[in-house]
Amino acid sequence: MKFDKKSLFFSDNIIFFDTEFTNFDTEIGELISIGLIKQTGEELYLELNYDDKTVHPWVTENVVPFLSGDKISKENAIKKIWEFIGRGESKPFLMAYVNQFDSIYWYKLFTDPKDHPVFWIPIDFASILFSLGFDPEIMRIHDFFDWLGVDQKKFKKHNALDDARMLKAVYEKFKEKVLVSHNVE
Repeated sequence: MKFDKKSLFFSDNIIFFDTEFTNFDTEIGELISIGLIKQTGEELYLELNYDDKTVHPWVTENVVPFLSGDKISKENAIKKIWEFIGRGESKPFLMAYVNQFDSIYWYKLFTDPKDHPVFWIPIDFASILFSLGFDPEIMRIHDFFDWLGVDQKKFKKHNALDDARMLKAVYEKFKEKVLVSHNVE
């Protein structure tokens, strides 16, 4: 590893992701869906089988209506994720907007914290925002999207794939703005 003071962004080997889950209580909650997007734009969207008894009323109202209904087993989801990401030497970084719940449900899916296809440290965009002097909740503010030139209306809220798409679009525009403002080529 080499330190480069001109490089504000460490790696472009990123997979943007978002998950939807049945409950914020991670002890009883289950993964409902996952959206993954590579830097190349390749996408994977999966919906998983889950126990209806674990679904929080908020999830029933705000997430379930956006599901397609094509559910697969956890085992099949793991297989498809491995196929999508691959088993290369250089594991990509997994980035979510706020990754605490997404990462917990990712690790619950794979069960082994070392046997999964991404680098072991998940990245959250909210911390990147904070480290550069932005409010980590700024993605709740419409003016931020206007400043970036990202049209929020083209993304469905609480759909894992659309949330990952939005994160990718925001990250790319944000990165451009930060690099220009710091005169980094």
